[in-house]
Amino acid sequence: MSDADVLHALRNGKVEQAFTRLYKHLGEVSQMVRSHGGSRAEARDLFQDALVILHEKALGTEFTPCGTIAGYLYGVCRNLWLAELRSKGRELHVQKMLGIEPLTEDVDLTAEQEVQRAEQAFEALSEKCRELLTRFYLNRESLSTLAQALGLAGEGAAKTRKYKCLEQARQHYRQFTASTNNA
Repeated sequence: MSDADVLHALRNGKVEQAFTRLYKHLGEVSQMVRSHGGSRAEARDLFQDALVILHEKALGTEFTPCGTIAGYLYGVCRNLWLAELRSKGRELHVQKMLGIEPLTEDVDLTAEQEVQRAEQAFEALSEKCRELLTRFYLNRESLSTLAQALGLAGEGAAKTRKYKCLEQARQHYRQFTASTNNA
């Protein structure tokens, strides 16, 4: 069953058929959740929540995932798990998932200081990177829309640029953290 078939099934009341096809991706989500402090049961619940979100989105006529359905589903699961970790106060797991090196234990930063560093890292980016990240994450514009608006070759170029901008932000964040630790 192709991605188009899955969307067709979701939109035409064949939800069980579509979900049966999608459940083959539960293992990947379970591995991600368990490697970041969760249990199999939490992974299963999270996956079911993501399936409901996917189903609701698929019922919208304008829903077309950027990439594969499996990738979209995994992304929803990742975002749900990050939110869960934050709500539980498990910031080290959040930092690990986002690729931010955990701070050393002798540094005791307040949430306000963390936000300040993140804002500094964002402000240190080029204007184009700030615009791209703002439009993608806050305005929820698609990669194809961003590519057109920013004069990029296509969706792939927008995705690559977004990745590079995030990497720059992470690098700035680490630099600000290191300079504060050395001060």
